[in-house]
Amino acid sequence: MSQPLLTTKLHIPHLRSDLVSRPHLIHRLRDGLDRQMTLLSAPAGFGKTTLLSEWAACCGRPVAWLSVDKDDNDLARFLAYVIASLQLVEEQLGAGVLSAFQSARPPPLKELLTELVNQISAVSERFILVLDDVQHLSAEPVFEVLAFLLENPPDTMHLAIATRTDPPLPVARLRGRGQLVELRQADLRFTTEEASEFLNRIMGLELAPDDVAALAARTEGWIAGLQLAAVSLQGRRRTQGMGDVSRFLRDLTGSHRFILDFLVEEVLQQQSLAIQEFLLKTSILDRLSGPLCDAVLAMGDERARRSFDRIEPPMPEATSALPPSSSQRILHRLETDNLFVVPIDDTRHWYRYHHLFAELLRQRLQQTRPDLVSILHRRASTWYAQRGQAAAAIDHALSAGDFERAADLIEQAAETTMMRSEIATFRRWVGALPDDMLRVRPRLCVYDAWSLLLSGRPLEVAEARLQDAVEADLAGSTSGEVAAHRALVAGYRGDTQQCTEFSQQALDLLPRESMFLRSLVAGILGYSCLHSGDVVVARQALEEAARISQRTGNLMNEVLAVSHVADLSVLQGRLDEARVLYEQALELATDARGQRQPIAGIVLQGLGNLQLQWNDLRTAAQHYTEGIELIQRWGEVGTLQGHVGLARIRQAQGDLGGACEAIYKAHRIAAGFDVMDMDDMFVEAWQARLWVAQGNLDAAVRWAEEQALAVDGGSKAAGVARQSASLLARAIRDTGLAWVYLAQRRPDSVLKVLEPLRRETEAAGWIWFLIHILVLESLAFHVKRDVDQALVSLERALSLAEPGGFVRVFVDEGEPIVRLLRRAVSRGIAVEYAHKVLAALVEERMRTTAEPPGAKPLSQRELEVLRLIVIGLSNGEIAEELVIAISTVKTHVNNIYRKLHVSDRKQAIARTRDLKLL
Repeated sequence: MSQPLLTTKLHIPHLRSDLVSRPHLIHRLRDGLDRQMTLLSAPAGFGKTTLLSEWAACCGRPVAWLSVDKDDNDLARFLAYVIASLQLVEEQLGAGVLSAFQSARPPPLKELLTELVNQISAVSERFILVLDDVQHLSAEPVFEVLAFLLENPPDTMHLAIATRTDPPLPVARLRGRGQLVELRQADLRFTTEEASEFLNRIMGLELAPDDVAALAARTEGWIAGLQLAAVSLQGRRRTQGMGDVSRFLRDLTGSHRFILDFLVEEVLQQQSLAIQEFLLKTSILDRLSGPLCDAVLAMGDERARRSFDRIEPPMPEATSALPPSSSQRILHRLETDNLFVVPIDDTRHWYRYHHLFAELLRQRLQQTRPDLVSILHRRASTWYAQRGQAAAAIDHALSAGDFERAADLIEQAAETTMMRSEIATFRRWVGALPDDMLRVRPRLCVYDAWSLLLSGRPLEVAEARLQDAVEADLAGSTSGEVAAHRALVAGYRGDTQQCTEFSQQALDLLPRESMFLRSLVAGILGYSCLHSGDVVVARQALEEAARISQRTGNLMNEVLAVSHVADLSVLQGRLDEARVLYEQALELATDARGQRQPIAGIVLQGLGNLQLQWNDLRTAAQHYTEGIELIQRWGEVGTLQGHVGLARIRQAQGDLGGACEAIYKAHRIAAGFDVMDMDDMFVEAWQARLWVAQGNLDAAVRWAEEQALAVDGGSKAAGVARQSASLLARAIRDTGLAWVYLAQRRPDSVLKVLEPLRRETEAAGWIWFLIHILVLESLAFHVKRDVDQALVSLERALSLAEPGGFVRVFVDEGEPIVRLLRRAVSRGIAVEYAHKVLAALVEERMRTTAEPPGAKPLSQRELEVLRLIVIGLSNGEIAEELVIAISTVKTHVNNIYRKLHVSDRKQAIARTRDLKLL
């Protein structure tokens, strides 16, 4: 879901026409553009924002600007705003990254940032990213983003940061490399000349040079202090004349804090009571507009409105189209009088106080009228809530200490907040509520449980909060949300049956308008049913997830859902339909510039599977390779299909080294990440098939034994899968086992392991697996010399394969299937399609025998030599052990090195272990 953004945070602050220009500092900033970062670090009131705004106006490069606030410590919010600012430089920049981060299953942050850096590097014009007020940031994940940008700097972007305190970034390292431009307090303070220009030309004080120098010295060139002093002197001149300047300067001593307190007191005392009241009461606001200030000041009250309506300043030319309210007129008056208000939009409808001035006003309000603080925050909360600005309404309710109101507002905003992945924001809100209040609100407890789960807290902690919801919800009003949570937990635990049950329960109970949860649960249910074999429910659920994701703008979830529907079509044997769906998903995952987003990698791997079924190895390999490259921008977990597919293709091409390398990568990924058991089984089963094809039957048999199968008779074959395993996991496992048994020439074991699987896949309508099973059964019957039954199975396999164009499932079986296909043709069985498959088999045989693109499998004797190398025997000892000449040993060793792509024994041993050849 796209996030509503405060566009004023992205505006470069407006420059006053009566600005004190600072060309020497602008020159330093301009000279540093070829370095990685500019850092303006100084206390409040030293003109950092103004200087950056002036630089932005004359630097000659596009500028992306973000004014940071405390809410940007939520990583999702921070990324949304950074990307929004970047998109002012180039439209669509980073859109896919943000969509991926806000999805139900976001990739690792590092991989998302890699993709963002790659996109920034592709921008045609160099630009500057300015982050102002970075002192508000404290969250470690946010600084991880900034650190990543600095450690992997795109050539097209210069980062500029303004802050009161140095951020936890590699500043010293950048300084040491000469990649940092720094302006600090000593650089930013006004010189005597600049102070004179400000005090006399802009503020019109006509001070003598000695007085200017004294004032600049007393304030140490501190711009905020000079501005406060100037406003105070203006007030004195109106009431006392300028003869009292020396006394004023004598009183202006001490620390910045003392000077501030003194000057604020001076400035406030010189304002009318109405202006003083306005300044103090509106100081609770981060942003100021006429209508908002009217609400906070209760302008609906006739007496209050009359007191402010007496102020009638002239309106500036550039104003909002809205009719001016009493507060709007005051804001314009304050800007005209240089009273520390800053316009933050182009129409001068929205303002903010200078941060330092606002802090001082808030302190004074708390000291003088603490009873008003909660009332004012409550009014602001009401105004924001009435305009649908939930975050601001919640923050003001919490600041008011009105926890009941805050809890109500948090409940209303919970779903959309979670939908935008602003988990940290939600956790901050909930953390501010008293625990006893939270525990009696079941819906809030449910969302808190979700936030705990999605933020990586232990399942037990989330389950405890969910139990609070169950105990508090006597009426069962949150049953749908509770079921949705339990479906997700079951999915995390790999419990397909419970995941399906809870998902269906949640969809039955959740209201139609609960878009986020319905989309998430529909996706969970669809994926679970796809694995369990309920194709009808799977398709309905995934299509529903795609529809909801489209309506809510969740691109990544929509692409995933459509791609999973295509996966289902492949299982059902509807390959042409699957291609249309994959192409639809691929179009969704391609941005306006024609660039494919990383999520397109999932789709391309699906297309690779499709082309592999059609035996178009070249196109399949291209899809797999591009899909892997795209997904790797996020991480490697999603690349398993691609690596396994490439292993199959390399094996088919006779490239043993390439096949081993690809399957090894798949193994490493599955082992390195805590993925589902089915993913491990997927890799292991194809590894076993490759071992069989490469003549390493011992390794394949060991794998079969690990699946709790009896080697001698297969008596446990029918019950090989655990009860909790999905149909898909069992299908992958059992077809792999059947291959091992065929290689051992144990046809009865093949038939026994496949018979129950055939019934289940046929009932599920899984044509792809059914074809595969029938081919394996046909080969098993052929080994048993039951040619008639073998041809019955083969005939059915061909009839099921022809509508979709399945070819590879036959070609993978090699010479044994050739003999059966020729018999089928001789008996008039599926003659046309059998000829097509035979032609593909002949073409593959010619390709692999004429010019093998890679190494051949190790022979049995080479495997024996390799085993002795691994245990440490010398060439002479190997010759003695095998009773062969030492020259023959050397020939075998050289062949082994060539086939394993290594150059010595140490490398050969490491390669053997990596590829599990022994």
